[in-house]
Amino acid sequence: MSPSTDYDAVVIGAGHNGLVTANYLARAGQRVLVLEARPVVGGACVTEELIPGSKWSSCAFIAGLLRPEIIAELELSRFGLDLYQGDALSFSLFRDGTSFTMWKETDRTLREIEKLNRNDARAFLDFGVRLQRFAGLVTPYLLKPPPERSEVFAAFEAAGEQTLFDEFTLLSVRDLLDRYFEDERLKSMLTFFGMVSIFGGPSSPGTAYTYGHHSWGEFNGNFGQFGMARGGMGAITEALAAGARHHGATIRTSAQVDKVIVERGVATGVLLRDGSTITATRVISNADPKRSLLGLVPPGVLSPEVVRNVENIDTRGSMARIHLLIDELPQYLPFDDATAGPQHHGHQLLGPSREAFEEAYEAQRRGTFPSTFVIEAVTQSVTDDSLAPAGLHTMTLGIQQLPSELTGTTWAAEKEKWADLVLEDLFTYAPNLREHILDRVVITPDDLHNEYLITDGNIFHGSMMLDQLFGARPLPELAHYRTPVRNYYLCGSGTHPGGGVMGANGHNAAKVVLSDAAGVPASTPSRTQARRQPWQQRMVGTLMSTRLGRRVSYQAARQPALRRITAYAARVR
Repeated sequence: MSPSTDYDAVVIGAGHNGLVTANYLARAGQRVLVLEARPVVGGACVTEELIPGSKWSSCAFIAGLLRPEIIAELELSRFGLDLYQGDALSFSLFRDGTSFTMWKETDRTLREIEKLNRNDARAFLDFGVRLQRFAGLVTPYLLKPPPERSEVFAAFEAAGEQTLFDEFTLLSVRDLLDRYFEDERLKSMLTFFGMVSIFGGPSSPGTAYTYGHHSWGEFNGNFGQFGMARGGMGAITEALAAGARHHGATIRTSAQVDKVIVERGVATGVLLRDGSTITATRVISNADPKRSLLGLVPPGVLSPEVVRNVENIDTRGSMARIHLLIDELPQYLPFDDATAGPQHHGHQLLGPSREAFEEAYEAQRRGTFPSTFVIEAVTQSVTDDSLAPAGLHTMTLGIQQLPSELTGTTWAAEKEKWADLVLEDLFTYAPNLREHILDRVVITPDDLHNEYLITDGNIFHGSMMLDQLFGARPLPELAHYRTPVRNYYLCGSGTHPGGGVMGANGHNAAKVVLSDAAGVPASTPSRTQARRQPWQQRMVGTLMSTRLGRRVSYQAARQPALRRITAYAARVR
């Protein structure tokens, strides 16, 4: 670092990826400054006291994608992170009054599916093995520079899994699930995971990848599971911030960057909104690619072709949150009272229906609202009493497939009326809540754009379809975290491997920055070898390849007495 330079690296944005980048740089001995526009660290992975006395995960609210390698390497438990699970992973309540609970234990889940459709219970095990195989071929790329899409396809071909690639990458989530299941309710529940922050519906080709991306997470080594962060999702970014500070990084909040300073094609620092400047050898932006390149880079620096390509990055598709302070838990229709139970422990999905998802996409395309909503809900205060005073609970509702902009009106004008519509739907599933909501806070796509500084309110910073994945994320010329401005980098969710609270983007960007700082010449990444499956997964795969093996595996998996063996067979590390 030259004597006139304030820092080795300035990171723009204290979201989870920016903080992951800062951690790795600080641990490598770099002098790091993180600048956050908002008064709190976290970005969209944040816990906030939205109503005095109670706290919510404002945007992201489920922990399952955060890479275990990052948790271990950055010692996040040491810095206060506590991830946990309730008794149930999820609870779905359908419009016909039937319900479905997904448990942590495979045998309990299989018996639950049997109530819907016995054939689907058997298919669910086969589907899970196929999804795990898909994840085994893709996840080795997550913590490495992005591969070309042709390389990924070649890896599937080499493994004899071309059909698997097609199923979980090219198909619509409707076609994917129709290949495996019969019961419409089960297919509707599973469809949700392909509808997160997209501009599309169940029949849109490519949504199968969005489904897989959300389903291959792991929790304490258990494949396909997720949990909660004690204290809300901000506990993740608070632990990251504590770790970064411990290793020498400086973090400043309420410090919005106005422009990246570029001199003769090289980034040399940043200009803050208050007019002050900070010099740095390298600048790394955790903002989305559009904001990073069209908003922060001065006009005239980028070529017209690059500007046009960045403008064409697909950032359509948003979501919204309604945060409720309630003095009684929802009494969902199948239950006799509002007593806390497994139905409140995890992710709750109200009214999932493939036709409702299709209608939501039509409304999204028109810039309007559908007639009914599929509602996500989380009542984390049931399992974490630090979030609300005694006798009260926090409840968060989520709505996906929303337009970033409305036709003929604005989100600001429709915000409260829209929230009223969602609550009327909510009351059909939990009528008691009509009299037990004390206060609410609504966060719309417009708020995500203006307050949380996420372009178009797309929490993934861009579509997760194949045209914007791997070596094309967000664009081929930006895929390796470097930008056309020398010493200016991207580390946010708009880069490989995509959205969600994963941290891989920040990890990978830090490695590139450190490589450049060390003077290591840029090179094409070597071919990534697929991670060898654990022996128990190979054994299960062999068993599931025959009809007799599938029958034996299913009967074993549904036995509570064999629960520990089943759980061990599903572990990914």
